[in-house]
Amino acid sequence: MEANQASVIEADRLKSEDEQARKETRWVQEVVNVLDMAIIMAGAEGRRDMIESILQALQRHVQDQQAEEHGPKPKRRKLDFSMRRFDDRFPTCCTKPIETSPFVEHPIPSSSAVPIMLFEQHLQAGKGPLVIRDALEHWPALHERPWGSPHYLLHRTFGGRRLVPVELGRSYTDEGWGQKILMFGDFMEQFLMCGVEASEYTTIRQNQHSDGGSNGAVTGDVESSGKETPKIGYLAQHDLFSQIPSLRNDISIPDYCFADPPQFSEPMMSNQQANPRLEEPLLNAWFGPAGTVSPLHTDPYYNILCQVVGKKYVRLYSPDQTDKLYPRGVEGGVNMSNTSELDVEGDNDEMKKVFPLFQHAKYVETVLEEGQCLFIPIGWWHYVRSLTVSFSVSFWWD
Repeated sequence: MEANQASVIEADRLKSEDEQARKETRWVQEVVNVLDMAIIMAGAEGRRDMIESILQALQRHVQDQQAEEHGPKPKRRKLDFSMRRFDDRFPTCCTKPIETSPFVEHPIPSSSAVPIMLFEQHLQAGKGPLVIRDALEHWPALHERPWGSPHYLLHRTFGGRRLVPVELGRSYTDEGWGQKILMFGDFMEQFLMCGVEASEYTTIRQNQHSDGGSNGAVTGDVESSGKETPKIGYLAQHDLFSQIPSLRNDISIPDYCFADPPQFSEPMMSNQQANPRLEEPLLNAWFGPAGTVSPLHTDPYYNILCQVVGKKYVRLYSPDQTDKLYPRGVEGGVNMSNTSELDVEGDNDEMKKVFPLFQHAKYVETVLEEGQCLFIPIGWWHYVRSLTVSFSVSFWWD
């Protein structure tokens, strides 16, 4: 009788301790939510350094608590992710048959590590897109601090606690497309780690994140036009690197972004809106599973698209092909003239009926591999589809 009573008391004590631990980890997530939402929704102008200092202090506090609970870990000089475990990578099974590499009939010219002077000559001569190989070999993101490691990315995002805006759906032109704020770890778990045993991924998250869950995460819609959560989530065109500076330290701005571009010609700018000059290159992250699509569109600036993880199929059309590409107009009060109505890889017979001029449009194409970058001149239409789990960085410049 006394033994049973003692076991009940012990069970109640353990339950109480577990509830207390959950409360302690929940407040950490709530603080991260408030700080990240200030950045994502309001920009946190003039407060970025303060927010980063608070997050770093909070992460040290959590690490100290874990050390007290589990005992101090052996000292290490630094975390070394360059020698990864075989299973510390994104699964290739996320690649569906439809995402196989298409046959490249009209390849974009390519060159190895083009010197800046030769690139400027290419730029001034208006020679068009160029694939540049071996230009990113010095990036830590490809080697000692690998973005292809789920473990490393969780480490850099406070155990996956950091919030990020995620596009839900294959493409922003598709019906049912929407947006949601998710914890980085939840984003990876839901959309990038398919085929990985839940216990394996949970173990990785628990090593980074003491409660191993998403308590306190913001998961409400920011904007959504669909009722069900699509199977594709895309962290697209987000300034992740000003939000999480530690990731920014893993890359560097390509020298090509400091080349002096030629003046814009009228044909080149026919589908462009006036945009302010950039004081420095504008960086954006593009991170998602196989099957994400950026529909045929133009950018307001010159672009160096750098492929860090996985590969993408990219097709480009010169500005002089615009009359065959069916630009959109004003939709819902928004000027969409930089985006085409076309589904570039859609049903060929249907495309011929609805968009008869498109079959005559000339294009160039490539499969952009890890470690390569692609120069996209301003005004050039481009369509992009991820063939695998993919992490890219775009650098806009003028």
